[in-house]
Amino acid sequence: MIIVRQSCTQVFYPVNRYEPLSNQAIIPTAPELTNANDDGLHPGFLPIATNTDPRNKERPSLPATLSGIIARFTTGPTDMTDTVDEMNQVMAEADCLVDEQQAQTAIGKLADDITERLKDSNPLLFCVMNGGLILTGQLLPRLRFPVQAEYLHATRYRQETTGGILEWKLRPEADMNDRTILIVDDILDEGTTLCAIADYCQAHGAREVLTAVLVDKKHDRKARPDLKADFTGLEVEDRFLFGYGMDYKGYWRNAPGIYAVKGL
Repeated sequence: MIIVRQSCTQVFYPVNRYEPLSNQAIIPTAPELTNANDDGLHPGFLPIATNTDPRNKERPSLPATLSGIIARFTTGPTDMTDTVDEMNQVMAEADCLVDEQQAQTAIGKLADDITERLKDSNPLLFCVMNGGLILTGQLLPRLRFPVQAEYLHATRYRQETTGGILEWKLRPEADMNDRTILIVDDILDEGTTLCAIADYCQAHGAREVLTAVLVDKKHDRKARPDLKADFTGLEVEDRFLFGYGMDYKGYWRNAPGIYAVKGL
């Protein structure tokens, strides 16, 4: 528990609330900044945080003296090992829907189609982070014409009254006025964010906005009826996918193929 003495301006920050006061850290502070009430455990002190852990709970990955707030900011090797083991297990059990060679063939076909249509149009290409990173990186060297490449990062939050608000994590800065825009992303799932980005580019003066995705997931939940990208590499069944930019819990964007999580 972090406690404040009412008669001075010091905070006592114990590693364990049952240790002697001589082992506790002393940090200057202003008592008026707290809004806690006296809990009766320490006469003359006001608690501003309470140890909510069971007193005798075992923590095999933590030193025995650490508990409460301190414990929550401490990680041991068990946590990292568990994460790596989980991710390796996910990959071991996953179904490979598209192998590396098939993915490379699809990217080559995308490059050919894009080149044929845009080679004389001086396009501005936007990579949608983070999913579009791998596709864009492998697509660009195959585009045998001048292209200006930038990136952007946006998320879409749905609201019933507005149909969704586009929130920019990184807004595009390049001048889009009277330009042909190509938006590159990993997957067309429902397409809500992709459509919102396209609308944004159109509203900022783009002459033409086109989209390219590696994967189109087959289902009837699209943001708009019959929604399709202008350039599509592969159509894949409606499952939880990872690899080639798509992730599982933030991992396996680097998987050398397109995989579906077991049971999902």
